[in-house]
Amino acid sequence: MTSPTDEDAAASTTDGDAVGGRWHRALTVLVWTGAVLAPACNLLAVRLRELSASTWADPFVTMDATVVLFPAAGAFLVTRRPRLLVPWLLWGSGVIGGLYYLVYSGAHWLYLTDPGGFTPYLAWLGMWLWLWHVPVYVSLLPLLFPDGRLPSRRWRPVLYANLLLMAGHSLFLGLAPDPGFESQLPVANPFGVEALREISPAVESYIGAPMMALTALGVLSLAFRYRAGDTELRRQIGWYAAALVVVLTSWIVRVTTGSWLLMALESVIVVVLPLSIIAAVLRYRLYGIDVVVNRTLVYGCLVAVTGGVYFGLIWLANALAGGLGSVAGAVAAVAVGGVFHPARLRLQRVVDRVFAVERDPYRLADLLGRTGQGAQDPAAALGEAVTVIRGALGAAGVGVEVRTGWGGPVRVFSDGELRPGTQEIPLLWHAERVGTLLVAGAWPGREPLAVLARHLAEPAHAVRLTADLHRSRERIRTTRDEERRRLGRELHDGLGPALTSVTLTLDDARRRLGADPQAAEKLLVRVREEMTATIASVRELVYGLRPPALDDLGLEGALRASAGETAVAVDGALDDLPAAVEVAAYRIAQEALTNARRHAGAATILVRLRRLPGELRVEVADDGVGLPENPAAGVGLTSMRERAAEVGGSCVIGRGPGGGTEVTARLPTEEAT
Repeated sequence: MTSPTDEDAAASTTDGDAVGGRWHRALTVLVWTGAVLAPACNLLAVRLRELSASTWADPFVTMDATVVLFPAAGAFLVTRRPRLLVPWLLWGSGVIGGLYYLVYSGAHWLYLTDPGGFTPYLAWLGMWLWLWHVPVYVSLLPLLFPDGRLPSRRWRPVLYANLLLMAGHSLFLGLAPDPGFESQLPVANPFGVEALREISPAVESYIGAPMMALTALGVLSLAFRYRAGDTELRRQIGWYAAALVVVLTSWIVRVTTGSWLLMALESVIVVVLPLSIIAAVLRYRLYGIDVVVNRTLVYGCLVAVTGGVYFGLIWLANALAGGLGSVAGAVAAVAVGGVFHPARLRLQRVVDRVFAVERDPYRLADLLGRTGQGAQDPAAALGEAVTVIRGALGAAGVGVEVRTGWGGPVRVFSDGELRPGTQEIPLLWHAERVGTLLVAGAWPGREPLAVLARHLAEPAHAVRLTADLHRSRERIRTTRDEERRRLGRELHDGLGPALTSVTLTLDDARRRLGADPQAAEKLLVRVREEMTATIASVRELVYGLRPPALDDLGLEGALRASAGETAVAVDGALDDLPAAVEVAAYRIAQEALTNARRHAGAATILVRLRRLPGELRVEVADDGVGLPENPAAGVGLTSMRERAAEVGGSCVIGRGPGGGTEVTARLPTEEAT
């Protein structure tokens, strides 16, 4: 039974989801309505221009690609990324452009059919409405493309200048008494201010220079963004920047030469602008919606193909032999079922080639191998592999989590957006889990995730080993420094005062030797006691550095003495081992024996020393309960690894093949050098 608070929270969550769903549906209806109405307005404007061609002829009123494509592309992006600014600029610029063409042509058509009425008001609206169409995509959009943010704070004055010029120019045109120089109609402005009549021509003659300067700064901002961006960002903005330069160059040439040919071709040249943005979205995964487009294209084409096959077979059967409608329908359904899967696979391959998606697991694995060869370190190789996988699969996001050591921090290498519902595939290195592959926004069952996981396990394991090595070195350095401080403290606080006391006592005994031999004898006895205690302290320090059993019994004898009834097997000679290797092997075996006796509940423990070319291998195995799947990073387990790392070796601790725990330390000897 839920509490009232839980019920209220659940109700508020449900209400929030419902409100969010209604808002998204309303937004979808709004933007797609605008995307349909904008080209419809443009088409109607062209028709009105034809009807009023006897009074005016303006080559600008044609089917504008920015009006047709910008609203559709903007609507598609807004419905999936409503918080991004650039899609709204695309949509708004295109919709305002369609409205501008309709108002402009409508004013001329009304002037021809009914000069009074609404003609002055339409002329007034058409006078300044274009300022929120063309300048938006040639001045504002370059400043904010592709992420909706300025390249840096230094570009804020350029943004403010654009907005101020657009708003100020719109206000001035809205109050100019004579709209003829903009609308090309001899009508008065119903909102005109007579005082502005004298300055209107001057303002219009000088306003072009700052507008062109701001446009040039917008193009320059793309160059700065291109220079500072990575490879993916450069690909995303490169086509748009090139298209913008082409369009602006054609405008400049047309204005300076007055070429009517270029004026007529502008409607064709301007097509490259929306196409360049669409290419950035689809080809170079701008905004991460390429997966949605991929699916839409595949299944849209699949519906068209299967529908064509179905109705084509029915039509053909009826054309050849009438009256076979039901039979033809059944045959067509069977045929559609037969071609559905092959058609889907072929369409998927075609669309994947368009989007540069690679779904063959072995080609992708080969690509991963070639990518990792040029990396500087395992971390760089894994990061590049994640980027390659995301690009090849067309996923919204790909990541790899690597847990560095037992209880160590988790390193995440990611590219794209990892949202809820992300697929998780374990990365196994010789049955040991070293990380997790995360894939978001890809098609379940389509991606060769198992093959990729096998190839990613190696760099993930290398990243883990590298991180563990750095941490071990840091611990070793810290341990060595602490040991030195401890020795210095012991020598300073223990041995130093003891020797000083002995020196003072000997001096006192020497002074009393002639006058009071008995007192001198007592002092000498005390000196002997102090020296005995000092020798014991020094012996404790030495024992801490190197167990004396190693010097007295050797490594094998010391281990047998320490192991008690535990079996100790030795393969090879152990008499010429480096001192550091002897200490490391003895301490690791001692710690493993202690753990097995205290925690494993083992009935049998076996210690094996194997002298191999270039290394000494220490193996301690038991038949106890074994380690848990994710053991805690205890002091004993960590110390065994660190002692092995101190001499350049390694220590692996895990479950044995027959159960229990198995500790294997590989310690390099002088033969390896």
